[in-house]
Amino acid sequence: MLPFEGGVTGTQNGTLLLSVLLSVAYLLFGLRRTTPLTVIAKTLSVALLAGLSDLAGGPWLLTLGLALCAAGDFFLAIEGLDRRFFLAGLVSFLAGHLAYVALFLLLPDTAATLPAWIRAALLAAMAAGTLAMAARLWPAAGDLRVPVMVYVLAILAMGIAAAGFGNALLAAGAASFMVSDSILAAERFLLRPDAPGRAVAGPAVWITYYAAQAMILFGVLAVPFA
Repeated sequence: MLPFEGGVTGTQNGTLLLSVLLSVAYLLFGLRRTTPLTVIAKTLSVALLAGLSDLAGGPWLLTLGLALCAAGDFFLAIEGLDRRFFLAGLVSFLAGHLAYVALFLLLPDTAATLPAWIRAALLAAMAAGTLAMAARLWPAAGDLRVPVMVYVLAILAMGIAAAGFGNALLAAGAASFMVSDSILAAERFLLRPDAPGRAVAGPAVWITYYAAQAMILFGVLAVPFA
């Protein structure tokens, strides 16, 4: 069953299906090598979700957050050309998280549907996991230590805002985003070049990341703003 009216040929459902197909294509082919086609597939996977947010009448901060993350995907996809593209990607994702934080804080009170004990458990787990990861990354990030720590604080703020003010789907999306970034950080800064975990890190990062963006999108669209 498709989430929007109009069937497969409807603009909104078609946009979603194309996004999913491109994300699967990137998972199957883009993680092996970087080509113009894989860069396009990676970037458009989330850029189309930003377009879907706009088509579905989502809040502008949701559309902005998704668009900024798509820009981050683009920069990280081409970071092999110049190391500065990694920083550009980091800044893009940082801005995307800040847009999400603002969005979640502006959600109506009716959006906070999680039971208090689940919310408290999520907040505690997010804080503990982030502090543990930050402690590992601080000595390992080298000259990127400061921007990485700023980013870590931003994604923690995003997770706290989602769990504190959002519904179950938003909280799950934020948690999945945090897991994705943790795996990515471990792959980049903590794992040895010959570590067995590298074989599964790339697919795990992409699956949890795309799932996070989709859950955030539909979690926000499910909130009645009127």
